[in-house]
Amino acid sequence: MPVSADQFRGALRRWASGVSVVTTRRDAGIRGITVSSFCSLSLDPPLILICVARTAVSHGTIQEQRCFGVNFLRSDQLPLAELAAGRSGERGSWLAGAAWRTAVTSAPLLVDCLGWLDCALVGQPDGGDHTIFLGRVEEAGGSDGSPLLWFGSGYRALAEGGASVPSGGGATPRRAGPPGRRPTRRRTRT
Repeated sequence: MPVSADQFRGALRRWASGVSVVTTRRDAGIRGITVSSFCSLSLDPPLILICVARTAVSHGTIQEQRCFGVNFLRSDQLPLAELAAGRSGERGSWLAGAAWRTAVTSAPLLVDCLGWLDCALVGQPDGGDHTIFLGRVEEAGGSDGSPLLWFGSGYRALAEGGASVPSGGGATPRRAGPPGRRPTRRRTRT
C-alpha cells in the first residue's frame, strides 16, 4: 500500500532544489508557474522534463503552444517566484511587468535570470495528476549569480562558502509572504 499524500509531501520537504519558473505566452503578455519537478533527461538530444498539474492554467497553454521556457531564478528574484507561484491569484501568474524576450521558439524567457532554456514540446506522457512535459532544448544561456533555493517549505539562498541560509535572513526558512513586490533588478548587465 503506498504512503499517504501527507507522508509523501513531508519526505519531499527534505529535498533541496533550485527554483524554476516555466513561462508561456498569454494574450498581451506572459504567464509563469513555479515548477519543483524539473530535471535534465538527455544530452544527445538535449532533453529536459517538467511536471505540471493537470489543473494548472499553464498546462493547457503548454499543450497548445508546443513550447515553453524554463527560467532558473537568482536569490534576489524571490518576488518573481512568489508571483509565478500564484500567491496573488491568477493575475499574479501573468508576471505583469517582468522583462522577457524570445530566442528560437516563441516561448517567453525571463530577462536577467540565472539560467534559461528555450524548449520545444516533444512529448507528454501521463504522470498521475500531472503531465510530464518533455522539452527539446533549442537554445540555452545564463548569467552569474547565486541561486534561489527551495527547502523545508521555504525559500533559501546560499551563504558565502556555499552553505544554505534562509533567504529572509532569519533562523527559519522564509515562508510565502504577501505578494506584490516587483523583482529586484541588477543595475549592471554582463
